[in-house]
Order: sequence, then C-alpha cells, then structure tokens
Amino acid sequence: MKFCNLASGSKGNCSIVSSDRVTLMIDNGLNIRDLTQRATGENIDLRKIDAILVTHEHSDHVKGIASLVKKYSIPVYCHKESISGLDAQATPYLWEQDMDMPFEIGDIQITPFRLPHDSNYNLGYRLSDGKRSISIATDLGSMSESIIRNLSGSDLIMLESNHEVDMLRQGSYPFMLKQRILGKNGHLSNDECAQSIAALAKYGTKRFVLAHLSQDNNTPELAFERTARELENARFTEGKDVFVETAMQYKSTAKIILD
Repeated sequence: MKFCNLASGSKGNCSIVSSDRVTLMIDNGLNIRDLTQRATGENIDLRKIDAILVTHEHSDHVKGIASLVKKYSIPVYCHKESISGLDAQATPYLWEQDMDMPFEIGDIQITPFRLPHDSNYNLGYRLSDGKRSISIATDLGSMSESIIRNLSGSDLIMLESNHEVDMLRQGSYPFMLKQRILGKNGHLSNDECAQSIAALAKYGTKRFVLAHLSQDNNTPELAFERTARELENARFTEGKDVFVETAMQYKSTAKIILD
C-alpha cells in the first residue's frame, strides 16, 4: 500500500491511499488548482481516483470536493449525518453506503470508526489490502480505548497533533475558542498525541504521520520533539525503531510505500 498527504491543517486537508488496484482520497479541502499541483508533484493522477472518503463536514475537509467530483465523476462516501455540509453540487456523486459498518472498495477493506469532535459526525478510517493497513484519525478532542483498538496494529497511522497546550492558553485566540479546542470534542494536543503514539508503537506500528498542526499554536519542531521524547520514554528510538513524519499545510509529504 502507498500513502501520501497532500495537505493537513485548518486551511485544507487531503490524503491519498492506494493499493495495487484502488486509489482512494480521504477528504479534499483544497481548490482544484492547488490539488492538481500537489498531486502532479507526487505523480498522482486525479483521473484515477476511485472514491473519496469524507471524515466530516467541516469546510477544511470538504470544500474542494464538489469541483473535483464534477470534473472527474468520482463517487463520494460520506456519513448521512455529514451530508448537509457538502456542496449541493457534490450530492449527485454520493454513494449509498452504511458508514457505520466495514465495507470494501476493490481490494481495500475500509473500517470506519467514530471520533469525538464538534461536527455532526466524524469518522476515522482503517484501510487494509489484506497485507498492510493504514489508519487515519484527525480532528479528535480526546483519545479512548476504542480508538486505540481501531488503530492498533496498523502499519502506518496518521494522527492529529494539533496544538501545544501552553501556546494555545497563552495565545491570542478568544477564550471560548481556546475552550473548544481544549475540550473533549476539540483537537488533540501534542502531549496526548505523543502518549498515544508511544502506546501504539507497543502494538507494532512503526510509521506515524503527525497531522493537522495548528499554525498559531504549534510548530512542526515542537510536535515532533514531544513525540520523539515520549517514544524514548517508552524505549523506542525515533528514526531507528519508529519513524515519525509531519504533515504540512502548504507542502505534500513524500509518498510512503509499505512493502
């Protein structure tokens, strides 16, 4: 399987997961120009996208879907509680599917699972071709045993590392916005992400991608350092036992190939 993140953050999110037979897009919050430019840079042919999986209806995850599916006639898989957030021009491309149950697209088995966030309904995804598995969990305010269980054993996990708590508390955001982000249905902090990654490493995952970093309340260096330190405390060496990358807002990650 292959993984590539084209954008991650509050201004737009988009990831690509592919197997030997299928190429899936998870969310698209990018305009068609930026999406095309980044996809081309990673040798991703948008005409060969087999389906788009929607995590939730917030605009940074869905605002680019309508223009993309109109251009290439791509099926969209979206939970019924999130459909109201899609542009009406995308609705003709919606595929009828129970998004609370596992299903298949080609040779990829898709297991959706609920994430706590202040949206109508937010999903994480575990994607497997029967040999390798990739899991994505972003926009979640807290971690739970059930989420850890859904992520455990994946070969690669993209997990939110949104903010450094002290930066957020001391920053310029309004009090109510700070409380929303810090809440159980807000966004995952660096510390909680790092602790979760250390736990997941014990279940065998060796590749992680830190996602949805705040541009105002975090830095790539801080997020990475927190995770590397927590891994070290758990007796894993980043770069040797476990490999951590950081997804960016304005730059795609290099394609990761899972042999």
